[in-house]
Amino acid sequence: MELVSRDTEFGRIEIRALMEGTGHALLERRYASRGYRLSRSADVTLGAYWEGRLVSTLGLRRDSGNLAADQSFPAEMAGMRQQGWQLCEFTRLAADPDGPSKLVLASLFHLAYLHAAHHWGAEFLVIEVNPRHKAFYRRMLDFQPHGEERLHRSVGAPAVLMSLSLAYGRKKVEKFGGSLNEDEDSRSRTLFPYFFSPKDEPALLRKLADVYGYDA
Repeated sequence: MELVSRDTEFGRIEIRALMEGTGHALLERRYASRGYRLSRSADVTLGAYWEGRLVSTLGLRRDSGNLAADQSFPAEMAGMRQQGWQLCEFTRLAADPDGPSKLVLASLFHLAYLHAAHHWGAEFLVIEVNPRHKAFYRRMLDFQPHGEERLHRSVGAPAVLMSLSLAYGRKKVEKFGGSLNEDEDSRSRTLFPYFFSPKDEPALLRKLADVYGYDA
C-alpha cells in the first residue's frame, strides 16, 4: 500500500507499506551477495519503489525487551533501558545500488522515524551495522556507536551497535528537511536535506495512521 510518493529529477519514488514476505527477493539477493543470513522478521516493513521497481527495504521492530541487538549487545542494550530510553530497532535494510540512494534512504528513514515516534512512542533508534558502514551512519545520520565490534548473530557478520536520538533527528529535519541542499547558506553533508519537508509531516502522519490504525 502506497504511503507517499516523490517526483524527482531521477524519476518517481514511492514508499509503500509492505506485507509480510514482500521484498524478500531483494533482501535475499543483497544479503547473499555479502554472505549474510536474513534476520528475523520485522514488525513493520517499508519499501521504496523507483520507477515501479523495489529498490530498498527497511524494517522496524518495537521494543518489548528482546530486540535482535540484545543477542550481541546485551550490556549496552540493558544500559539504554536502565536510562529509561524507549527503543525501536531498525533492521533488514537492503538497497539496490542502481537506485537514487540519498532520496530513497532519506524517504524510508523519515517515514520509519515518524511511525516509531508517533505510534510506538520511541525516543531512540538502535541499529546494528557492518563496521565498514559505521562512518556512513555517523556522517550522514549522526548515529552514535555503543561498545565494541561484535558478531551480529542473526546474520552471521561483524556488527557495531549504533543509536540515534529521535529528538535530535527531529531538530535536523526541522532545519534541513526538504531543502535538497539547494540553499547554499544552509547546506548540510548529512542525509537530512533529502528528508521530507516538516510541512509534509502532518499529511504523512495521517497516511501512516490510516494504514497502521492509530491516531495521527
